[in-house]
Amino acid sequence: MSEGIVLEPGTKRFYQIVAWVSLSTVVAVAFYGLFQAFAGHVEIVGEQLVDVYWPYPPYFAQPITYFSVACVALFYTGLRLWDARLRSWPRSLISGLVLIGFVVAFSSAYEVLYNFMLWGATYSIACSHAVCDPDVVISTFPAPWNLVFATRAFTALFVVSGYSVYYLRRLSKDGVL
Repeated sequence: MSEGIVLEPGTKRFYQIVAWVSLSTVVAVAFYGLFQAFAGHVEIVGEQLVDVYWPYPPYFAQPITYFSVACVALFYTGLRLWDARLRSWPRSLISGLVLIGFVVAFSSAYEVLYNFMLWGATYSIACSHAVCDPDVVISTFPAPWNLVFATRAFTALFVVSGYSVYYLRRLSKDGVL
């Protein structure tokens, strides 16, 4: 069985810093979103993570952007840091995770494509009524969702699940499965 990737101390430290910064960002944005939701400031899911720009409004990024980038960075650095531990997991568990990852990747890819199609159609209609702000376009079925929020969240989920399938399948080529 393969020993896994041995990271140089500098690389390991860099990944640890990125992982901690990413985890802090995910927790902070999630806390902010939940606080806004429980404070009663939410009528459209994800709206509170799209309506704010930070740190230089309106010229930088929205909380959902920080959240999605931090999720992907946290997942990648976590895999790199836990490589040796993951290689010791049972084959049946890894095979099950590959299946789950593949299903999640398919579902999230469908949602991203659906959101872009819906976003484009809804945005075209909104622009015909002189409301050409893509941040305010929502989907009303089955509940009102901000499409910027939904698209970025599902894109991050697609990248994470797709990479997990790639990574876990690579373990099989290394002789783990």
